[in-house]
Parts: sequence; C-alpha cells; structure tokens
Amino acid sequence: MKTIANKNVSMDLLEKYERKAKKRFGQNFIIDPSVVERIAEHSGQGGLCLEIGPGLGSLTQQLAKRYDEVIAYEIDEHMVEILSESLEGYDNVQVLLEDFLQADLSYLEDKPLSVCANLPYYITTPILFKLMELKAKRITVMVQKEISDRLTAQPKTKDYSSLSIMMQYYFSIKTVMKVSRESFHPRPNVDSIIIQLTPLESTMPFNEKEFFEFVRKCFQFRRKTLVNNLKTIDKDIDYAKTLNKIGLDERVRADYLTLNDYLNLYGELYA
Repeated sequence: MKTIANKNVSMDLLEKYERKAKKRFGQNFIIDPSVVERIAEHSGQGGLCLEIGPGLGSLTQQLAKRYDEVIAYEIDEHMVEILSESLEGYDNVQVLLEDFLQADLSYLEDKPLSVCANLPYYITTPILFKLMELKAKRITVMVQKEISDRLTAQPKTKDYSSLSIMMQYYFSIKTVMKVSRESFHPRPNVDSIIIQLTPLESTMPFNEKEFFEFVRKCFQFRRKTLVNNLKTIDKDIDYAKTLNKIGLDERVRADYLTLNDYLNLYGELYA
C-alpha cells in the first residue's frame, strides 16, 4: 500500500481525478509522511478514532493502522471519490460525506473515542466547541499557530482571551509538535501546531453557558478597563467597588484576570 502523504502519490491522485485544493474548504494536503506518522502516534491507539476533513486520506491511512475503527467526516464529495481509491483495503475506515458542524453526533455521545484531525483553519473554533459534546479521551488536532497561541495563552499576554479561559476550563492543553508550512500542498502562509486536549472534570457553582457569556462580554473591548466593559451589562452597580471587594484594582483590564478571578467576580454580581 502506497503512503498517501508522499508528495508524488498525492499529486498523482489529484491529477488522476483532475482535482485541486479548494480554498473554500480550507484544504491543504499533508505531503510529508513523517508528519502524519507522528500525529497518529501522538493520538494514541486502539478503539474508535474520529477524524474531521480527511482530504486525500494521508492522516486517515496512519490512523487506520493504529485504531480498530476510524470514522472520517468529509464535506467535499470529490475528496470522497478519491478516498474510495486511496483508502481501498482499509476495511476499518468509514468515510461520511457530511458537514461535521451539521452532523448529528448523538450516536457517538456514549462511546469513548479519540479525535485526531488536521482541522480547516477557518472553522477550528466551532469544531472544537462541537467536540465538547463527545466523550473524547483525547483530542489531537493540527491548528494554525495563531489559534494554538490563543488556546494556551496565559493572563497578561496579548493572546489571552475569553476563548483561552473557556478552553482551559474544559481541557488540559499541551503543544505536541510544530509543523512547517513546507509540509503541505498547497503551501499555506502560516506554520501549524499540533495540540492535544485532554478533558478535565471541571465544575463550578454557576450555569457554565451563562458564566462564559459573561466572560466574553468582559473582553468585548480589550483596550478598555474591565469596569468600562462591565458597564455594558444592565446592572445598577458600582463596579469599581465590586472589583476592590475581591482584591482587584479598578483600573484592571479583562486580560489580567484568571479564571478564579472571574468566578469570584461573577459570584459577587449574580450569586
């Protein structure tokens, strides 16, 4: 069986089916065998693995060697046509022609699984939110470096945001490896990062959806102080005194607060 991530093999498949990468689907095909091998290795092995956007099947091929079953969602019908050839012989792979963001995942909700994917950069965040519906043991994904920086950012840094707080509440996040833009066809304008997210058993005494909506509002104007952002919330409260009460300076900005700071603030305002 030929290695799909080999540049010549990938180019031959595209030429044979008269296809090319579609920008609207964020397609960039991995043409470095060592990259897909290492991603699959980091993801784990055994049981069920879910993949989003298999493309030509370069990563799928490696996952099929490590897992008992692989379910891959592909939105592009032309890629599904190619996959029928490139993954021929891998009977443990099921390719579904469907938009993952619109897919009904209820059949997977009670199944322990791993997730491994080269995510389309333009819909990375919505996909990560949808994956929260599942009982994934771990999520190993390739993302744009900018997204990785935001997900792993710490307070008092330019990349720290409400997304950082939310994702770090739900997951332990670590950087696994960097991937050069030279490993793709077509070559993207940015480098990529492989990150691994492991679900945490986090709890809070508040409605999580309402709490994180509150945090998002606190970040809506990053250059303004937190007090000014809080004033957009319809409450007749002296927010400066509230911040002082929980040990925070009234001139503090949203990106200086930790998750615990926000929990304390939310408790003062809504408990």
